[in-house]
Amino acid sequence: MDPDLRVRRSDVLSAWRGWRPLAVDPHAEEGAPASRDHVISENPETGVIFIAGGKWTTWREMAEHVIDKITDKKCTTKEFSLLGGDNWTENLPIKLVQKHSCSVEVARHLAKTYGTNAHVVCEMSRATGQAWPKFGVPISGGFPYIESEVEYACREYACTVEDVLSRRTRLAFLNKDAALHAVPRVTEIMQRELGWSDEIAEQQRVAAVEYLESYGGPVAANTGSALKTNNYRDLRAIFTALDEDKSGFLDREEIGHAARALGMDISDEHLNTAFQEMDVSGDGRVKLEEFEKWWNESHSELHKKFTQEMSIGADWETLKKAGGGAMFG
Repeated sequence: MDPDLRVRRSDVLSAWRGWRPLAVDPHAEEGAPASRDHVISENPETGVIFIAGGKWTTWREMAEHVIDKITDKKCTTKEFSLLGGDNWTENLPIKLVQKHSCSVEVARHLAKTYGTNAHVVCEMSRATGQAWPKFGVPISGGFPYIESEVEYACREYACTVEDVLSRRTRLAFLNKDAALHAVPRVTEIMQRELGWSDEIAEQQRVAAVEYLESYGGPVAANTGSALKTNNYRDLRAIFTALDEDKSGFLDREEIGHAARALGMDISDEHLNTAFQEMDVSGDGRVKLEEFEKWWNESHSELHKKFTQEMSIGADWETLKKAGGGAMFG
């Protein structure tokens, strides 16, 4: 990477890891290595042929190898199209734009993901209320995933909000915060499609938020613990800790990251209200002096959470009586 580029934790949009079990043929010679591909073996006692290992992206090849092993007839899997493969052409995105008035980005995504079934997804899409694109309301700005995909996923047996945001749309893998932003709307759509009660919908929403927090992103998974265990002696230390990109000011996202890291289930509306309360100048940047004023004067839920969790809460009354500038004199 360019040495002039200072990579910051806040530059990380999403982070994850995966486990891939490797298969070992139980009937192979002793000491045989595990396979990074699939293993086809035959039980010498029962004659049962089985396959193990492999991965999702090679499932057709795996099937072909098994069929070729157990029969003299050649596997015909390559002669069958996947769902949405019939009549597919490279011009499909153009046809989607022409017929359904969706954006080019959405059309390309739908064609690549659903093949010709993209027409079905488009036909389910809602009007945007804009001059262009006319149809295809996004579940999160800046990404080509639209609301009708959530409905379509429910009809393809998606059962959880987490499933839709991670595997059906991949949004969680691309941007954790964008996925968190989409949780309420995705929950609402799935509740309508699957007939969830309000209780089940809330359980799904909470579970999705908890799951998405594991994706790291701009705030590491252990940030909440770090904030709670650190004994901050003054507001400057707290301000510096919240300033993830070390810009010298706090933005809305940094306040939201800190709130969630401390266990708050804060809505966009409440976050906007809290940030506006801090941002006295209205320039989208909370400077140290503004943060100090907010800390000394606010009675909001966000403020209560901060003071409780950051160990400076015990000094709250002293701070309040001392007034502005007490911590920096």
